[in-house]
Amino acid sequence: MYRIVVQINDAEKLASSLNSVINLRNDLQDAEIEVVFHQSAIKALLKNGNFVNTINDLISHRITVVGCRNSLNSQRLTEDMLLQGVKVVQAGVGEIVRKQAEGWIYLKL
Repeated sequence: MYRIVVQINDAEKLASSLNSVINLRNDLQDAEIEVVFHQSAIKALLKNGNFVNTINDLISHRITVVGCRNSLNSQRLTEDMLLQGVKVVQAGVGEIVRKQAEGWIYLKL
């Protein structure tokens, strides 16, 4: 089984990046996937954002969706503004490094 950590950090590429995650999920249905959102892409995780349905779909398919607390803070956002089911870590980049150290495949979108 594959374990894949996906990095998404660019809000301008959110639609195509999320489509790639869905394609990955559809192709590798038994893979364990974690998607880490940070920098400007953190906005995809907002309750009032443009990607609510897509993020909820990922979560419902047992994909771990992670937001970066440092990115939230830098953009003056709070955790209670995020969709239910989003996991928050202190640093998105730290989470990615930890996953890679555990042998996860790294994919940047």
